[in-house]
Amino acid sequence: KNTRRQESSGPGWEEHFVDVEKASATCSVGTAVSESLSYVTISNFATLEERCTLEDSALDIQQELSENDDDNMQGVHVMFASDGNYNCARYSVEALLNAQAKAVSGSFIGRLLGFLEEGNDDDDDDDDKEDTPLDVEMSDLALQVFGCKSNLRQRNVEWYEEPNAQGQLFPEPKVNIYQEGGYFLPHEDGKDLTLLVVLRDSFEGGGTAFYREPPSEDNKEEEEEVLPGDNNNKAYKGAEPESIAKPPAGTAIIWGGSLLHMALPTTKGIRAVYVGSFDLKEKSQ
Repeated sequence: KNTRRQESSGPGWEEHFVDVEKASATCSVGTAVSESLSYVTISNFATLEERCTLEDSALDIQQELSENDDDNMQGVHVMFASDGNYNCARYSVEALLNAQAKAVSGSFIGRLLGFLEEGNDDDDDDDDKEDTPLDVEMSDLALQVFGCKSNLRQRNVEWYEEPNAQGQLFPEPKVNIYQEGGYFLPHEDGKDLTLLVVLRDSFEGGGTAFYREPPSEDNKEEEEEVLPGDNNNKAYKGAEPESIAKPPAGTAIIWGGSLLHMALPTTKGIRAVYVGSFDLKEKSQ
């Protein structure tokens, strides 16, 4: 008996298989995402005003840095190119961006958790329940990823942190600005869930590539870095992406912590995304 399923979809969201064979054999989108076999796109997640607020705040910092020769301005919060990326600057929302950008970021995480969480069982007002319809598949995704599906917004969000050149830790979410040729090499995020929001789509190349698995040991010696401006959709020899996400601006993408992915090279224009990886923890009493 063939029990394989197709990619799931619901109001405002779509699942995308990365490992088709394994993902289609799972019982639900929640299981597939939790096992890093698929990812989900959520349409119309962010408004134009929200997108502009985040991007403009990051670009203001970028401009300020370019006009200031003081090495201290390179400071503590902006993550510039490293061994893992090229022509990409990462601006910590909480550490660096303005108050309006911080407010938008808070709205994003609340919106995502509200999208995923189960309806409030303690609310006896049927009209309110109709106003906030329960998406069973999304609440199951929350259960599979976080271990719970209700009252998600009352839990603690613990963001991934990364060190700067001085070893100080600063949290995501970040606004990533990719200049021409900019990319981020394949990596896993290691948290419960990653949220990426596309801030602009007026660029060429780019997009987020997802991989079923890293190159085999036989191909390790053949690995090659993505060259600036190279958009052949290969991170390295022996590892073609299984899926490439390049949705319209305002779309959110969510995926699990062990899903291998990369930012493909931007060949023309500027690519800007909001991205953060996080665990969801019960608040301590």
